[in-house]
Amino acid sequence: MTAEPFYDWMRRHARAMGWDLGEEAKKTLHVWAAMAATNGLDDAQVAQLARGLGVTPDEVTAAYQLEMRESAMDELLERPDLSALDTDLDRIAGEERPR
Repeated sequence: MTAEPFYDWMRRHARAMGWDLGEEAKKTLHVWAAMAATNGLDDAQVAQLARGLGVTPDEVTAAYQLEMRESAMDELLERPDLSALDTDLDRIAGEERPR
């Protein structure tokens, strides 16, 4: 199964709901996609999108979480200092002794 970018997912569902996807609507969907990829969405935002797109809140969450995780992983890999911190946190979570 290939992951569909959240923006494309929202656009597909918006079209199915009969939205007019002019430039302003596309910009709005891009903002939602950026918010989801960087900070995630809170319950109220998920509920609002679900109502507008005619889907369940769980579907919205599933649609953006993979992209959000990939974005976080890309940031982690681009920042070696965060990568070292992640390694230390994994070690602490695994209860290994410090080196």
